[in-house]
Amino acid sequence: MRVHKNFIKKQEADRINDVLLRPSFPWFYNRHQARKGDTSYMFHLFYGNNGVNTDFFHLVEPILKKLECGKLLNVRANLTFKRPSKCFWHVDDFRRRYANGPSKVFKHQTAIYYVNTNNGGTIFKNFKNKKVKSEKNKIVIFDGHQRHKAQIQTNTDTRLVININYENKN
Repeated sequence: MRVHKNFIKKQEADRINDVLLRPSFPWFYNRHQARKGDTSYMFHLFYGNNGVNTDFFHLVEPILKKLECGKLLNVRANLTFKRPSKCFWHVDDFRRRYANGPSKVFKHQTAIYYVNTNNGGTIFKNFKNKKVKSEKNKIVIFDGHQRHKAQIQTNTDTRLVININYENKN
């Protein structure tokens, strides 16, 4: 696991925050963060299903460029609200599907970029429940098979993160 503060230029970080909080920014509802029974959230899919899914992809390009990702698997913004909530342990699971056989889980990286500062964060089960605090312009990068969960904030109305799943360059 690697944690980097001040990951991108301040003006780029400010722009991401400002655009995601505009009333006109398109957010979409999802009933569960990880699985049935946990708290709902809003999301915006920048990249998925092998392609760009939004006119706002340019917002995440500074992050992706600095990450030096290989193949992108999924890039999305997640928005949670201050309220009683529950998020279960999970992994960001991506599988390769084969025409003549079962799908196989493959190695990938997950990066969580924190858009705003709040008292929430991400907790990692395999690291003795280590918490990475939500601090604006911080990123945590880890093996995509590490069990983790969101800790929802209680001191601000919103918690904004950008979740990136990708294969390493090789």
